[in-house]
Amino acid sequence: MDEAQTIVVGKKVHRPLLDNTTITDDLRVAREELNETPETREVALKVLKKMLAEQEEFIPRVDDVFLLRFLRCRKFDCERAFKTVKEHYKFRKQNPDIYPLPTGIEKALRACIFNFLPHRDNKGRAIYVIKLVTRWIPEEMSYADFVAAGNLVAEYVLDNPVTQINGYVGIWDFKGFSLRHFLPFCSPRHIILLTTLMQDRFPARFKIAYCVNCKFLMHKAWMIFNPLMKEKFRKRIAIMGSDMSVLHQYLDPSILPVEYGGPITAPEDKGIAQKIIDKEHIVKYNNKFGYV
Repeated sequence: MDEAQTIVVGKKVHRPLLDNTTITDDLRVAREELNETPETREVALKVLKKMLAEQEEFIPRVDDVFLLRFLRCRKFDCERAFKTVKEHYKFRKQNPDIYPLPTGIEKALRACIFNFLPHRDNKGRAIYVIKLVTRWIPEEMSYADFVAAGNLVAEYVLDNPVTQINGYVGIWDFKGFSLRHFLPFCSPRHIILLTTLMQDRFPARFKIAYCVNCKFLMHKAWMIFNPLMKEKFRKRIAIMGSDMSVLHQYLDPSILPVEYGGPITAPEDKGIAQKIIDKEHIVKYNNKFGYV
């Protein structure tokens, strides 16, 4: 993944995932969609830091890169950003089992259930891949470890300004989804945990998830999740079958793995687990903040 090169197809430019250079299109999205300019960014950071300094409920992390996660996902509305910081820390306090150190869930990380494609889509969005079934064995990996691994992998590029501005899209692969996955995945507690995390507690721009290889049981699972999701998030879940030409209407096949109808034969960063483990000191640093 570190060696990925830019792919150009016609007018579509697909940058490497780890490229953190903001280009003209990124700045336009920041301005038009997030209300962000150098001036509004400077003012908003000062306002948010003041709001955090004046509260006494929790200990906040206040460096610019961290706070921009919240300002950008809340379109520079300082009140909403402050609320999201607070709810993020509260959620971490209430659910410590899904915020472990990387070494505590090394097996889950190395299973490569969660990963990124080497390239962004032509809109600069990181493509987050979940191989839910082929890599997750519920009898061998708890649901908490499953979610925790997803959290840590998603955060891998969260401080990249290109990700903060343009957000994520997902390819969620449900090939082979069976009753053994359905039961833990769709328990009431787990449904509430996952929908709360996705919609309100993870400070990022979640744009859309393309759920591929979906069959009968996955449609039943979606019927359970659907009522608990906000309308805007319901619209950001696209349920698809195994015909990858449908996926190609939204993601250019030139950047997709062979299994999704593209040419990429080695799409995964198999070293992503080790890279996350090597940054455990950052996770320990983050654990100093919040409701401690």
